[in-house]
Amino acid sequence: MASRSISDWNWTDTKSMDGQLSPSTASLKSVAESDRKPPMDSSMGIIELSLNYDQAMGILHCTVYRAKNLIPMDIAGMSDPFCKLNILPNPKITARLRTRTVHKTRNPEFNENLAFYDISEEDLASRSLHVLVVDDDQYGHDYMGELRIKLAKLLVQNTIYLTVPLENLRPEQKGPLPAPELNQWFDFDLWSRGQILISLCYSTKRRSLLVVVRRCANLLPMDNNGFSDPFVKLQLKPDPHHRKHKTAVKWKDLNPVYNEEFAFETRPTELYLQSLQVTVFDKDYGKSNDYLGGLVLGGSSSKGQRLKHWMDMIRYPDHRHDQWHNLTEDVLK
Repeated sequence: MASRSISDWNWTDTKSMDGQLSPSTASLKSVAESDRKPPMDSSMGIIELSLNYDQAMGILHCTVYRAKNLIPMDIAGMSDPFCKLNILPNPKITARLRTRTVHKTRNPEFNENLAFYDISEEDLASRSLHVLVVDDDQYGHDYMGELRIKLAKLLVQNTIYLTVPLENLRPEQKGPLPAPELNQWFDFDLWSRGQILISLCYSTKRRSLLVVVRRCANLLPMDNNGFSDPFVKLQLKPDPHHRKHKTAVKWKDLNPVYNEEFAFETRPTELYLQSLQVTVFDKDYGKSNDYLGGLVLGGSSSKGQRLKHWMDMIRYPDHRHDQWHNLTEDVLK
C-alpha cells in the first residue's frame, strides 16, 4: 500500500476559532491538492492529535483527540480501539504509553494527554513518534493501523496539530517477524508469542472443514537448550462428537514446518455458529506440556483478520485460504 512520509503532511500551529478541543487542520483533500500529489489513502481511517515539546523540562506532550472511520473488527461492524504510543527507534527510552479503550465504535473520542519524559533535542532530531491503533480483544490485540511522525519539526515549531491517515500493514509485517533491523518498529505485544500459518477450506465434496497446519514461526523457547518441542492442537466448537486433532511433535524447533491436514465433518450453515480453536504446546515428559500460544478462528471470539479468514472460507468453498496469525498468550478455554 502506497504511503507518504509524515514529513509530507501539512502542519499548523493554530487552533480553530470555535474554541472546541479538536484542532483545526487542513482537510485531507486540501492537503493533497496543495501538494499536488496523489490523494491520501484514508481507507484505514484517520487520527487527530497534537504534539508539544517543553524544551526546558525535556517533556514531549502528545494529545490524542479522536480517530474517524476506523476499520470494523467484529461481526457487528464495530471495534474496540485504543492507541499505543512509543518513540522509535529508541534503545534508551523503553516507556510505552496507551490511551483508554473506547468500546463499540469506529469513531472513538479519546481526548487524552500523554507525556514522554527525558526527551532531548537530539532525540527529536533523530526519532519518530510511533502511534499504533489496536482493537482490544479477549484473545489478543488486533492491528487497526499505525502512524509514524518525525519529531524534528518540533525543533522549529514546538506545537503542531495533525489530522493524518493511518497506514496499513507493510508487506514485511504480514508474515513472520522480519529481520532484526526492522523489529524496532514493531509492537512486540502483538508478536511476542510467534505466528502460525493456517489454511482453511470447506470441501463441498467431503462436506467437511479442511484445516492444514502449515508452519509456525518465532515460537518461544521453553527448554534449557534454547528450543521448544512444539505441536499444534485443533478443536472445532461446538461439536457434539468432541473431535480433537493434533500434529506431530517437531523436536528442538522454533520454526516448525508441519503441512498436516485435518478434517472436521460439518455443514456450512453450522460453520457460522462454530469456531476453530488452535493451540500450540511444547511437549514435555513427566510434567504438563507448556502452553506456547493460541488463537480462535470464527465465532463470537474472533475479530479482525481472524474473523475475515473464517468468513472467506465459508463464502468461497472449495478454495484454500491461507493466512498468518499471531498467537496470543491468553490460555484458551
